[in-house]
Amino acid sequence: MRKIIDHCNTLGIIGLSKNTGKTTTLNKVIEIYSDITLGLTSIGLDGEDLDQVNFLPKPKIVVKPKMIVATAFSCLESSNVKYEVIEKTKMQTALGYVYIIRILSQGTMVIAGPTTNHDLHELLLLLKPYVDKIIVDGAFNRMTFASIDSLDAIVLATGAAYSSDMEKTIRQTKHVVESFNLSKSKDIEVVPLESLIVHTKTQHFSLMEKDINTFKVVTSQILDSISYIYIKGAVTEKMIDFFIQYELRDFTLICDDPTKLLFKDHYFDYIEKLGINMEVITKTPLLLVTINPWSPIGHHYDAKLFLESIEKVLNVPVFNVMNME
Repeated sequence: MRKIIDHCNTLGIIGLSKNTGKTTTLNKVIEIYSDITLGLTSIGLDGEDLDQVNFLPKPKIVVKPKMIVATAFSCLESSNVKYEVIEKTKMQTALGYVYIIRILSQGTMVIAGPTTNHDLHELLLLLKPYVDKIIVDGAFNRMTFASIDSLDAIVLATGAAYSSDMEKTIRQTKHVVESFNLSKSKDIEVVPLESLIVHTKTQHFSLMEKDINTFKVVTSQILDSISYIYIKGAVTEKMIDFFIQYELRDFTLICDDPTKLLFKDHYFDYIEKLGINMEVITKTPLLLVTINPWSPIGHHYDAKLFLESIEKVLNVPVFNVMNME
């Protein structure tokens, strides 16, 4: 694993869903980089004792001496490690201001970092002078990153917690991995305000909100075929359902980055049948996938079969972090 991610100065770790092994993957990365100075932060809150959705025990984020960690003040109060404060930032969260600290003793921590694009980008700049490599942990074990363009590469954690059906988990993982290979859009730049843009050869509509009813009115005014639709933020199943219902087809769907494609695997099939080409504004390579065949709610996969099956359909390396030496 180390050889694959060595070149990345800033690495993001994301989960296909909650409890798919993201924190275990994070701890493994921390372990294999014990010889350098690691920086660590999180988008939002992670590392809490109990999962805040299903209240099952969560693996702890292990921190070690010399690591540089950025987390909210309340998390420092509840930690069991010794540390020294390097800087109190101006970034405020629901758990207090984000502090940059140096770890002095091994232990476990709750990590709660910034939640906005601007703050994450600024925090990474503050961390870089102190560290050799930065790990950014995705918030709430969800895929979406606030500022993926600040990252050099991504690691995806997938596993049995996504579905009791192993083939379904593999299909979704395959679609997500392939979405990181989508072409970079040449038509438009990311916009700060508009939530949705519809463009044809003769018309251009910019909507401030992704409201389906408003979108319905706009599409009724279109006189020729759609060239592209740019959706800022999440591309949801509701939006794809609209494309299906009104038979909007043969256009390019542009999103900010692959983590904004928040729909299940069969929606990728719908998009293909409609002849919709997908592009992204920001490309970030997905370097590898980690798997967790165990689910905290009771169902598990055969670890060997899961690894062999998923390796057959992915074009990136796959690791079972539960069994790595």
